[in-house]
Order: sequence, then structure tokens, then C-alpha cells
Amino acid sequence: MKNISLKLLALLLFIAFKAEAQVDYPVFKSRTIIDPVDSQQLSFNLYNLNYINNTEWFGNIPLSGTLFGYELIPEIEYQVSPKLMLKGGIYLQKEFGRPDYTTLVPTFEMKYHAKHSSFIIGNLEGNLNHGYIEPIYDYKLIIKERQENGFQFLVDTKPYNHDLFINWRKAIHPGDKFKEQFDIGYVSNLNVIKKNNWDIHLPIQLLYSHKGGQYDSLHTPLQSLTNFATGASVSYNFNHKLFQKIVFDNYYVNYKDISGQKLQPFNEGNAFLSHLLFQFKNVGIDFRYWNGDGYIGPRGMALFQSVSEKYPGLVERHRELLIASFIFDKEIYKNVYFDFRFIPYKDFLEKMTSGTGLEYSYEMYIKYNLRINLAKVKNSLNF
Repeated sequence: MKNISLKLLALLLFIAFKAEAQVDYPVFKSRTIIDPVDSQQLSFNLYNLNYINNTEWFGNIPLSGTLFGYELIPEIEYQVSPKLMLKGGIYLQKEFGRPDYTTLVPTFEMKYHAKHSSFIIGNLEGNLNHGYIEPIYDYKLIIKERQENGFQFLVDTKPYNHDLFINWRKAIHPGDKFKEQFDIGYVSNLNVIKKNNWDIHLPIQLLYSHKGGQYDSLHTPLQSLTNFATGASVSYNFNHKLFQKIVFDNYYVNYKDISGQKLQPFNEGNAFLSHLLFQFKNVGIDFRYWNGDGYIGPRGMALFQSVSEKYPGLVERHRELLIASFIFDKEIYKNVYFDFRFIPYKDFLEKMTSGTGLEYSYEMYIKYNLRINLAKVKNSLNF
């Protein structure tokens, strides 16, 4: 099996260099744009994401199941000045098959945009906007835990960009019977080459996940886990109407338990992720090879873990996977995005109960954004 893995890696390297991180599918992205011409503009925004995500997984590590429903976020936005924006509304999530809304919470975001940077307080521009690889941050959190709240500092220059944030997941007060939870994240890219159809950059990804707090009345040990990834990303743009580009990434991925009292089955783990994407018009064919040893990602996709989500306490220290994604992604109408994915994967080490050793999932998303300018409203603030 080791020889097969080495041959596969060599093949990926050969193909790629004959040709960024995971390709940016618009259906998962949602950012607030501040345009100076919209200063003192009051507007109504509506965001809608409809989804079905079904996994047919039979292995011992990830849970299998179906996520089926929609998200709806109506908001009022006011751009106070050419650089400052405020918006607020309500986030509703409906899971089909349940009588009531799964989630119903208020939203608020304040964003200040300078020339090459932005500051956000309130709802973060999170999920896939951060740009994490799946073993560190599961993109399905856009369904399971969409709302991220806290502080975010974004930098975007030609040679360098980064996303630094604090996502305060759960606050505690004296007497609460649960732990405080938050994530601190940093994702950056150093652009080495971006010319003559080539795009080469060096990514760094860090995530610190903590459970604890000074008011913790449970008197159980705190948990502090870190994930780190770095490597190189290469893409070549063909600028062809049909075959658009090839993307090739390699990441070294690390996990470490830095808690005072360590309770995890592994104190540290390492992994290698190789990603190869062929991007056609509206179609993507994506391959990911994962080789992990003792890896734990508290916010990452369960499929990549060495600890079981399905059977707590069960561990499989070494994980070796090949994952393929066949993706159709298109803006079918202005501001309406459609995304369908079929994702089979092969576990080289675990014998599946299905007998074939081949598992799969399928996903469909439809996103719609609406913006209606209501009026110009003067204010007394000067920036």
C-alpha cells in the first residue's frame, strides 16, 4: 500500500507541474462590500441558502446523515460613511422534518474598511471565507454552525493577504454548567508569482480551539488544541473557454494538544494533504489525498480525523484516504448560484461494512442574494 501511495503522489506532482487552495465556489462565499459611492445609503439585504447534504458513510470514524433545509437572513444595512458600514437583522434556519425553526437569532455587523484592510465586530465573514483546508475547518459548518461572532481583521495587498479572527462560540457567567468556548484563527497567503498565467503562493493556516473559562463550575480540565498547516499552492490559468485552469496544493498539517492536563488519545499528530483540481467551465474535478497519523482537528471534517465521531473512544491512528469531488457550479441567474457535488472516497486502511471500501456523499446548494437600495440618509459622523 505504501508503494501505491508514493506512486499516486508522484503522479499528482507530475501532472500538476505540467500544469491555490481549494477553488473558491461562490455558493459558499458571502462578504460585505463597502463602496464609497454608497456612503449614507440605507438598503435592505436578503440572503438565502438552500441545501441538501447527504453522506453514505459506513466507516468507523465519521457519522453519516442528511442535512436538508434552508437559511434565510433578512437585514437592514446602513453605510455610515465611505469607510464604515452597519447592518443587522435576523438569521433563520429551517431543517425539513422538524416543526419549528432550528435556529432563530439576531445578526449584527460593524465593518470598517481602509485601503488594504478591514475590521469587523459582530458577525464575522466566516466559514469558507476564511480559506481553511477541510481537515482544519469543515465547510459544512456553514449549515451546522453558520453564525460566527467576535472580531476579524482582514488584510489584502498584492503580495500578501490574511484573515485574523476570534470566534467567541460560547460565553459563560458564574454558575453556568458548561465551558467557555472560542476559536482564534489566522490564515495567510504570500503571493510569490502571479504573472504569465501562473499563480504560486505560500499559505499558512493556524487555528487555536479552547474550552475552559475562569467561571467554569464543572471543575473539569480545560482543553486547548491547535492545528497548523503550511505548504505551497500552484495554479496555471489556461484562459480557455472550456478548460480554465489546474490547481495543485500540498500541505503539511499538524495537530497539538497544549492543554495543561492532556485528555486526548494523541498529544500530537501530523498529516499530509495533496489536492489537485481540474477546473472546466462550470465543472470541477477535484482529487484530495490524505495521509494522517494521530491527527485531531476539533473544527475539521470528521472524515480526516484519527478519533471517531461515530463511536466515541474509538481511534484509528493512521488514516489514508483518496477523495474525489465532481462538481457542477454555475450562476444560473444574476445573483443565483447553483452547486451540485458527488463525492466518493476510498479508505485504503479500513475495511468498510459496505464491503466495497468505497463511500460517497452528494450535495446540492442554491444561493440567492438580493439588495434593494431604500434611501439616502444623512448622518452627523465625519470620517
